[in-house]
Amino acid sequence: MQYQAVVRKFGPAEEVVGIERAELAPLSRHQVRVRLLARSINPSDIITISGAYAGRTTLPFIPGFEAFGVVEACGEEVRGLSPGARVLPVRSAGGWQEFKDTDPAWCLRVPDELSDFEAATSYVNPMTAWLMLHNKFGLRSGMRIAVNAAASSIGSILIGMANAVGVEPIAIVRSEESLARLGGRLEAVIIDRAEGESDLAAGLAGRHGLDAVLDCVGGARALVLADALKPGGHFVHYGLLSGQSIPPAFWASHPDIAFSYCHLREWVHSEAMNNVQRAYSEVAAQIAAKVIATEVREVFPLEKIGRALRSALPFRTGGKVLIA
Repeated sequence: MQYQAVVRKFGPAEEVVGIERAELAPLSRHQVRVRLLARSINPSDIITISGAYAGRTTLPFIPGFEAFGVVEACGEEVRGLSPGARVLPVRSAGGWQEFKDTDPAWCLRVPDELSDFEAATSYVNPMTAWLMLHNKFGLRSGMRIAVNAAASSIGSILIGMANAVGVEPIAIVRSEESLARLGGRLEAVIIDRAEGESDLAAGLAGRHGLDAVLDCVGGARALVLADALKPGGHFVHYGLLSGQSIPPAFWASHPDIAFSYCHLREWVHSEAMNNVQRAYSEVAAQIAAKVIATEVREVFPLEKIGRALRSALPFRTGGKVLIA
């Protein structure tokens, strides 16, 4: 028997995620069984639970895209993995349970240098940051970039990765409280309050000619950020914290920039897994070396998933909530 967090109807996570007990099915000869030890709660989980991706999500389902564990058992046809291996099973949900049966080819190998909690936060945000910086536009020394929501978990990771190659970003935050959480080496800090775009425009005045903007806010502020890019500069959009889409006028008024979305899931599903593992190994090495880090705010047992969700939502700065 095992505990599972199960969604049987779409809706607000705090209302529709329930805890259940279930029998373990016989292990397939081609799969491994992973005993999951620590799991993150991410916006992608909550969006999926809400029904936003109902066309590709079959009810009932077990949420959780980021979970760390140890191989418990291997099917008789499995090669290359053995019990005791530390892994992150990716490419599918199912992390919010005690055991996950999965294809061994989808298991990223986790180095011993990472703690369980570091491993449980080493995939979604760090890999998304790596993908944006090194795959979308090839970050290198001498570039100038801007990062909004810079005090968030992924914002701090982007700053750390940028600093590692000698780049000092322009950090954009929403409050003095967020400002106090910033770390790393920065070209400038802009406090962009919620009232309008004037703070952002004033902060960026004289700071044009940027090579790249990393945007997870969207809305009309995207226009202001794009104005600061040099011709051919990169605008990478990966989130919608404002709840507002980028206005249609964005593309008409900025035809000379390189715009791209960034979705880790799409890349992982289309890329050869040896390339995903290679990228993950780079990320894990940076975590082990303390170049980047994720703060953990609270930890709840899986049986207390309701309390964990109430603590985690709405998402805010101040660290991740884990299920362990």
